[in-house]
Amino acid sequence: MANEVDNPAFTLFYSYWSWQVPAWALVTRFAREVHGLSLPPDKKKAAAIMDNKERTTATAAQMAELVHNNTGVGLDMVDPLDAIKVYGLIMAHMANWIDYASRPQLRRREIPIQGLREFNSLANKLFPVAHRYGYYREPEKNMSTMLQALLGGELSTRVEHRFNDRLIQRLEIMYREYNRRQRSVMVR
Repeated sequence: MANEVDNPAFTLFYSYWSWQVPAWALVTRFAREVHGLSLPPDKKKAAAIMDNKERTTATAAQMAELVHNNTGVGLDMVDPLDAIKVYGLIMAHMANWIDYASRPQLRRREIPIQGLREFNSLANKLFPVAHRYGYYREPEKNMSTMLQALLGGELSTRVEHRFNDRLIQRLEIMYREYNRRQRSVMVR
């Protein structure tokens, strides 16, 4: 049982975290149709109320689904250190799936690529917070970058290192390759 609790997938699907999302993201279609929304007649005030950040508690999997389905959701975590933890858990979960997919003899089920894409969307939202609070440090300036600066080359000051983008690309390649192999086996 202790091994199951330490698993990143278990933590992503069953541990609750505190999030801040716009109020409009929490209102479901069912709630709008059944109960309606009571907003002031002024459109600016109504928009301000709906864009106001509400605190909610949800699992990372629920938030990944919300972020993936509503692309305009501005997402924050109440505790920035939790953003680092959740980002790290998503990276570990994707790495576990890469490890699983790299061994086709052990494969009993397909890769849930849609769910992993949802986690990737959440990781993209969490990356700036995780980076700002120390998840990834910029590489040191070394001799080659100093020489490049001396010879007039432009040095990039932006950090564009997103682990999750590389992992999801590898998973999608493995997913396509596995499906291509399965189709070729079925044709024979």
